[in-house]
Amino acid sequence: LYFLGYDGRYSFVEGDYPSEFHPYQSAFINVSGSNIGIIGKVHPNVLKDDVYMVEIDLDKLLSIKTGKMKYKEFSRFPSIKKDFAVIVSNSVISEEIIKTIKKSGGKLLTNIEIFDIYRGKNIDSDKMSIGFSLTFSDNKRTLTDEEVNNVFVKVIDDVVKKYNAVLRDN
Repeated sequence: LYFLGYDGRYSFVEGDYPSEFHPYQSAFINVSGSNIGIIGKVHPNVLKDDVYMVEIDLDKLLSIKTGKMKYKEFSRFPSIKKDFAVIVSNSVISEEIIKTIKKSGGKLLTNIEIFDIYRGKNIDSDKMSIGFSLTFSDNKRTLTDEEVNNVFVKVIDDVVKKYNAVLRDN
């Protein structure tokens, strides 16, 4: 959706999923306030194998006006990646954590990806672990380790405080 001009206008929303979808590993796809589809894991009662499915109503999606797509030149300067994982309540929505990370990371934070969501052994049943990979860069200069570490520590502190999270050790 990002590359189609819907950047910043789409989200993944919890809801009452069709019974074919796993309730904890599925989400509705929302663009500009409209539900345009669903993405998620097929429920184990339907299929034992790990199969994921996405369904998008293209007529509905294409009826929503796209935003302006801006060309952004690749940076000539190296980026720095930092990863961290936190343990949070199952009720916390990862999209909300991403918003907090964006706000805390400022202009040096150029990308956020979730690389892991884990529920199971060594994690309380009412909690989950979410792993994030953050990319820091600047198009005008090379960043120092110190300035990136300062922003990274601020991001972690803000997530821990706002979501009563526990930083997970490797």
